[in-house]
Amino acid sequence: MKNRLQKYPVWLLKTKFLWLVSSFLLVSWPLLLFASESRYYKEAKDYYDQKQYLMAMLSAQKALEENPNNANHIFFYGLVLTELEQFTEAKQHLQKAVSLQPDNAEFHYRLAALLLREKIALKAMLSLDGRDENTLLVTGTEKEAINSLKKAVSLNPNHFKARLHLGRAYYDQNLHDLARQQFLDVSEKNPSYPWLHYHIAMLYSNVGNVQEAIKELEGEIELYPEHAQAQLELGELFLKVSRFELALKHLLNTNEREVNPADLHYALAKVYRNLGDREKAINLAKKCLKVDSQFADAHYLLGQIYREIGQMELSRESMELFQKLKTTKEMQKLNEFLHLFD
Repeated sequence: MKNRLQKYPVWLLKTKFLWLVSSFLLVSWPLLLFASESRYYKEAKDYYDQKQYLMAMLSAQKALEENPNNANHIFFYGLVLTELEQFTEAKQHLQKAVSLQPDNAEFHYRLAALLLREKIALKAMLSLDGRDENTLLVTGTEKEAINSLKKAVSLNPNHFKARLHLGRAYYDQNLHDLARQQFLDVSEKNPSYPWLHYHIAMLYSNVGNVQEAIKELEGEIELYPEHAQAQLELGELFLKVSRFELALKHLLNTNEREVNPADLHYALAKVYRNLGDREKAINLAKKCLKVDSQFADAHYLLGQIYREIGQMELSRESMELFQKLKTTKEMQKLNEFLHLFD
């Protein structure tokens, strides 16, 4: 759980669970209702709601041409560009909107959300190139995002999405006391807020308090049964404490489309291995590697299972792949360190 939590899951940044409760719509659209309702602006909003972002962009451009100094139009155009992953141009428009309305908490929040998505894209690109994911560009983007989140929260203390994002950002920087404070602030005012108990569970899990983490995730799922990431994490925690039937129950309840499928297949493979169904375990480990061939632990798991069933050659091949992947990553880190002295 800890390794995956270092990644920002797309679910949080894209706010995939906004529909779960009305509170998630706290501040998303009321701001826009006060903008001048030109025909193009209305069209753009309709297309945006339908997730037709290219069409939304064309209409938003026309609305902006009609009224180029309207902060809400500029802001909305930035939102559309964000969904199209045109981060550089989107950031320019969101920053301009913030400069026009510096006391608008939602503008600061959306700028921060964009910066966090940009950070994910940067880290993914660097990872594919085998480079250090914690460059000055990445850390600078994260720092800028945190500053925007802090501003949003100062302007609107009840902006719970901003507080959760801020707490998560602190968590990823190992500032767990600051993260806890943000989560507790939300809990005091809205204890049933989506993702709240999930994030508190992260804190408990990080310090090894598995039982409290389990309670928090069970609370999240009781409130939101379709919370796929919570189901996956709860399944993995039950696996950790050897409660394999409960682990299987929650993993099977996980919607594969809402989580990293490689993580789900790997977790299921571990459960079935412990339940004695090695054939299913092998098939699921292979499915994991089909999604992500660089998933080193899945190669290691396959090697263990092949050894258990006496297929020593396959076991050796899997272990060699595991070692190669681990060694490659370690050598990359070593080379990056040595370059500091060039």
